[in-house]
Amino acid sequence: MQVVMGLEELRERLCRPVITIGNFDGVHLGHQALFAKAVQRAQALQGTALAVTFEPHPIRVLRPAVNLPLITPLEQKLELMAQHGLDLTLCLRFDQDFARLSADAFVDKLLVTRLGAAEVVVGYDFAFGHKGLGDLDLLRSKGEQWGFEVHVVGPVIIDDRPVSSTRVRQEVADGNMDAARRLLGRHYQVAGRVVAGHGRGGRLLGFPTANLRVSDELLPGPGVYAVLVELEGGRFLKGANNIGNNPTFDDGALSVETHLLDFDGDLYGQDIRLHFVERLRGEKRFDSAEELKTQIGLDIARAIEILDPWAKAGNGEGA
Repeated sequence: MQVVMGLEELRERLCRPVITIGNFDGVHLGHQALFAKAVQRAQALQGTALAVTFEPHPIRVLRPAVNLPLITPLEQKLELMAQHGLDLTLCLRFDQDFARLSADAFVDKLLVTRLGAAEVVVGYDFAFGHKGLGDLDLLRSKGEQWGFEVHVVGPVIIDDRPVSSTRVRQEVADGNMDAARRLLGRHYQVAGRVVAGHGRGGRLLGFPTANLRVSDELLPGPGVYAVLVELEGGRFLKGANNIGNNPTFDDGALSVETHLLDFDGDLYGQDIRLHFVERLRGEKRFDSAEELKTQIGLDIARAIEILDPWAKAGNGEGA
């Protein structure tokens, strides 16, 4: 998948583009349904499957006071989108000038004049243009005017409710990793670099941990998790992860620490990715380091039991 950052970088006329539009935060099953439809139609037309997305997230511009953690930072979002057969993703800068673009101009100037839309694929709740005043009726009317077909993809229903980025954020924040996986079609992932921690994992507790400086904004709720750890080069290891403030030691600051199973090596400075499989328990204060050490042993045994089927799949994404 080719990625173009901004209209000024799009220098070639696209061949019969089938365009799908959205923020695509999380790249969940609802987004994937849009990609699949766009790819299907582009193949039928022998055209280009084009996704148009935005950076930063529009809510950061329109409602900056809202603390909306992204499910997928831009780099990860583009990486995930590339797995779904799209030919091209155009990432447009969303600023106040773009926000003032009218719904008519959004179609006339962007989709038609600049991109040459052959067909447009959107979700059932799609809105566009200044203040979101553009709706599906207007888009269809514009399609009749300009000669492009509009395809509306309905909701993907999981547990009797539509899949949405809001649902994903809530499940992840609550530590419901299996529910998040069913909405995303994959395990929830957090990436970062291994940095020096307090050093007591191996020294005091007998379970050395990799302390992660995360780049993601959305972390699972405090607790202990069974995780698959993706190292540089794509190798997967089993792990038990703790997210929290280490109340037994009164640390205060939030940390993301992972004990890797069946691994003896130095990961400092390496970039790794955690795939969260299941929450083992919530965060708890223990009366002593020895009591905590006993519980960690139980956590690791449970993590091994949970992770074995996933690890045997070889890539962390299918049992």
